Amino acid sequence: MGMMKREKIETEIGVEEVEAGIAHLMKWGMKTFKDHTGEWVEVRTSGQLNLFSDEIEPIAHGVEQSYSF
Repeated sequence: MGMMKREKIETEIGVEEVEAGIAHLMKWGMKTFKDHTGEWVEVRTSGQLNLFSDEIEPIAHGVEQSYSF
């Protein structure tokens, strides 16, 4: 019973980390992290050029959350 509880807790922690990463990505448009090989990886959302300046703005995406356990 203890092993299953530990695995469930680790899974919940992993899900929370992914949700936090997605929230950060939606807020700032970029997320950096270390992958399984230990190298730094940068992930960016889709972007579009601003008509009034030379900046690239992240395209907003609607996200739905559904929890089914």
